[in-house]
Amino acid sequence: MKILHTADWHLGTFRSPVKDGVNIRTMDTKRCLDELIRVANEERPDYSLVSGDIFHVGRLWSDRCCDEIITAIHYIRELAVASKQVVVMRGTPNHDGAGQFNVLTEMFSDVPNVHVVITPQVISFDDVDIAVLPGFDRGTFRAKHPGISSTEENNVFTSELSNIVMGLKAQCSTEKKSILMAHYTVPGCNTESGQTMMLTQFEPIIPREVLIAADYDLVALGHIHRPQLVYGFKNIYYSGAINAMNFNDEGQERGFWIHNFNEFGTLESFFHKTPIREFITINLN
Repeated sequence: MKILHTADWHLGTFRSPVKDGVNIRTMDTKRCLDELIRVANEERPDYSLVSGDIFHVGRLWSDRCCDEIITAIHYIRELAVASKQVVVMRGTPNHDGAGQFNVLTEMFSDVPNVHVVITPQVISFDDVDIAVLPGFDRGTFRAKHPGISSTEENNVFTSELSNIVMGLKAQCSTEKKSILMAHYTVPGCNTESGQTMMLTQFEPIIPREVLIAADYDLVALGHIHRPQLVYGFKNIYYSGAINAMNFNDEGQERGFWIHNFNEFGTLESFFHKTPIREFITINLN
């Protein structure tokens, strides 16, 4: 079973030089996504997983937003041609807006091998159950827990996430592989600055002990932009961003993973780099 794992495309017009009337950072992101599609056509994955943050700005509706949605649709369609199944998960709501994902849901409603997911659920296939945990709207959880302080809030959210992770695993068949897609921080991950995040009170997390207890065969994460195998685990990966976000990213690898369960059921993972960013090269020269 072969799995392509990508996330954090952040389609959008960033501040960068313009070449022939086109934003160079946008051109670079498309070049990176072209490489993703090239590898997908070579590898022919059984499952392509897009673990959130397709877009960079969630609340935007203009010619620019239309262009970003058209770009997303194009590359998702290309993945669908190269893959048996494609799962596209909503990421953080301030990036992946409800309106944008409503459009994606409608556009792919009649494409049987593309699954656009905006709520926690398990998608079952013949050989795998994929548990999907998208980014959530804090307002929904605040309505369930009125009056709690900002300090208490993240603890409540983390508890909710832990329950969902375990609940989704309970819905997975023990006769098949199980994969968790999620768009959250796991303590022990390595951030863009190179700092290791062990505990945080600034955002909801998926605790390490919950992932150990749930025991998914693969955890395919988005949200943290540095690609990595999370420290202390053998099967929990951040795909990282597809392209550089800013100058602080200079020197960091960007790309996506191909995960493969071989004939013995052992997971083997290979990282594919995306091309060097022209917009950074131009700015530095």
